[in-house]
Amino acid sequence: MRQAKALAMMAAVGISLPALPGLARELGNEVTGNWAGAAGDGFWFRAQLETQADLAALKIWNGMGAVPDRSDAPELDVADFAVAAFATSQRLDVVETPDGSTLQVITEFADEEGEGREVVEIRYIDFQYTIVGYALEASFQGFDGPAEETQCVVDTLAGHVVENGKMRNLPPLDHEALNASGWGEAAAFERGWCSRSGEAG
Repeated sequence: MRQAKALAMMAAVGISLPALPGLARELGNEVTGNWAGAAGDGFWFRAQLETQADLAALKIWNGMGAVPDRSDAPELDVADFAVAAFATSQRLDVVETPDGSTLQVITEFADEEGEGREVVEIRYIDFQYTIVGYALEASFQGFDGPAEETQCVVDTLAGHVVENGKMRNLPPLDHEALNASGWGEAAAFERGWCSRSGEAG
């Protein structure tokens, strides 16, 4: 079950990033909202999550004055945004906070070896789809021993990671480092934000 391990360690998810106030407006493979939140004075958006084989593609359309339709090409289109293999649930959610709306890409998975949950969080900041948070929680059943638990919560705006209860700082991150267009299903590990061993690197 190598793929299951990959999903669990690369895309399994856990604790939804530090608790965010507000209520989800919609759940599912397509959501709409306003980046400014309930005030409605920001850009409107439509986001769609589309499964393609073992991966999930994220598409976002932006518009002024009203929620955009799908007649034009999306402004953001990332084919390998998240892993879809072994997913028991994969959906989008919009969480409104005093700072505006946050788009969450949520993946839950399970197989005979483990289960977990992953949340990737995006906000529209300075005309860029920006990764503002990542959270992973997974549990794997060992062959001869207790289950192995791992958790990793990343807050890019605060610049820190809490991995298995230990906090460390992220290196300085510029706008390009947080651009969602460069995200992929293993990005949190490739960037050193979370470690496959579950220990801070």
